[in-house]
Amino acid sequence: MMQVWINGTFESEDAAGVSLRDTGLLHAAGVFTTMRAADGRVFRLSEHLKRLRTSCEQLFIPLQFKDDVLSAATQELLSRNELTNARLRLTVTRGAATHDPVHGLRLDPNVFITTAPFEAYPADFYKRGMTVVLLDDQKLNPYDLQAGHKTLNYFSRLAGLRTATRSGAGEALWFDVHNFLQSGSISNVFIVKNKRLITPPTPDDMKDPFVNRRTPYPKSSVLPGITRAAVIELAKRESIDVDTHAIDVSALLDADEVFLTNSIMGVMPVCRVEKKPIGEEEPGKFTLKLSEMLGRDVE
Repeated sequence: MMQVWINGTFESEDAAGVSLRDTGLLHAAGVFTTMRAADGRVFRLSEHLKRLRTSCEQLFIPLQFKDDVLSAATQELLSRNELTNARLRLTVTRGAATHDPVHGLRLDPNVFITTAPFEAYPADFYKRGMTVVLLDDQKLNPYDLQAGHKTLNYFSRLAGLRTATRSGAGEALWFDVHNFLQSGSISNVFIVKNKRLITPPTPDDMKDPFVNRRTPYPKSSVLPGITRAAVIELAKRESIDVDTHAIDVSALLDADEVFLTNSIMGVMPVCRVEKKPIGEEEPGKFTLKLSEMLGRDVE
């Protein structure tokens, strides 16, 4: 039986649980991060913890454990479950709310880490490229408090993935209420045009006056993905020009290359947007190069 780490202790997955009054269960009040372990080590663990803590602070979710405790728990959990290549998820909920007669509202948050053996995406996706669909009936709202955070409120994104699956695609791309590309349901998006790497700006990117002036919308819904940041670093290391600015549907369809990133898929080539081929309808040289570099970085 797999073990989990929950609120400072290790328990079997079957025995672990949270209160039925947990606000994460009742109101999706919580955040999480998905991580990739290779050779027994979690890729960019400190960056995952930093993003998670930032989200907790901005969304009023108490996180009582320090990073060194969470880091040690993550490594110990891999060891206890005898996993070296794994997928991990660290979840923080606001917990159950009670009323203290002296201090008022009291929250008892829950923090837990789960693991599973790593299962890669089908090799054919990387060889032939993934097909994606565009969502027309749902839009991301950058004015929502949760925009740019990885929260438990995931139903809409799962519905987007369901739409993609029913169409024979692997991912659904989201636009904001201003009709500019933001992300996939579970991924960040990059395009390549004229040997330049372009990706939509995150809320932090929008704080840069230069980026802000060039962006035709005031706020962003883009998650600051850990793999997204890694790919940008790798591209700059190879002297590949990287730009963060708005992408509309015309720029997407006219791209020389398109790829997605997240912790599990790494760099995923996109060769078809619905029935429209991208480039030569095969993974492009920038996509392949960055995929190879990221693979080496993870391993």
